[in-house]
Amino acid sequence: MHFDFRVAGHTLTEAEITAFEAGANVRLPPQYRAFLLRQNGCYPVEMIYPGTGFDADVSEIFPLFMAKKTSGTTVVSFTGDLIWFAGDSGGGLFGLAHKGPVFGKVFWFDLPHSDIETPLSLDCTVVAQSFDAFIDSLVPMP
Repeated sequence: MHFDFRVAGHTLTEAEITAFEAGANVRLPPQYRAFLLRQNGCYPVEMIYPGTGFDADVSEIFPLFMAKKTSGTTVVSFTGDLIWFAGDSGGGLFGLAHKGPVFGKVFWFDLPHSDIETPLSLDCTVVAQSFDAFIDSLVPMP
């Protein structure tokens, strides 16, 4: 990662992630699993955004789950084929496809400005071709 951050969640083990997948009946993309083992969510110290020409910031990367949930902390959620793993300061969400032909791609959805309540990947804008590409693209706001 090319930015400073504060830790959001406790360090996860492989067993915790596997148990989460079984309980949620979902398969997490391998790059995202590897990230969760290193960093279970974070808050950037300064404003960051995908340096890919996409016009949205990333204000929080949600933890998969937390042993002790603190107020104001968002954890990942699911709708259809997406894992909502991060948010922007305007209420938009970043999702990671966990199934289908777009498995592993990262999407953005402008939640506050849409009438769609449970968006699928086809309702969203592609931000990155993989989770690692998304993380590698994050840079401080100019």
